[in-house]
Amino acid sequence: MEKTIKIAKSVLSTMFGISEIHFEKHITRETPVNEARRFLVYYLVRECGIRYSYVKEYVPSLTNHATAIHHVKTMKNMLDIYPKTRKLYNDFKITMETEGQTHLIRDFEKANNEMELIKERIKSLKKLL
Repeated sequence: MEKTIKIAKSVLSTMFGISEIHFEKHITRETPVNEARRFLVYYLVRECGIRYSYVKEYVPSLTNHATAIHHVKTMKNMLDIYPKTRKLYNDFKITMETEGQTHLIRDFEKANNEMELIKERIKSLKKLL
């Protein structure tokens, strides 16, 4: 889950042209920053199934769980009304899926390589016995 959230923050900071620090600290209320936070909170709640009360642990820039509830309601309304927002969110989800798959493949390859090394070590230890 931590890796997914880190990827989401990175993707959103690139999409909205902001620094990732804005997800950690409440520095400004500029529109791109608020939209990026809104996208992240909506993604965490709707796609990842994180409860409102725990969202603040993943997005420390939020003041409390009521802010998360507000972001989700606002985002839901925006997705219903604005096609541009809907398209942007769908692009974000597609990017998250491809990035997530890429990381899964990398993790699998790394684990597979480590398993091969362990097998080789076991063989060499058996020869010693």
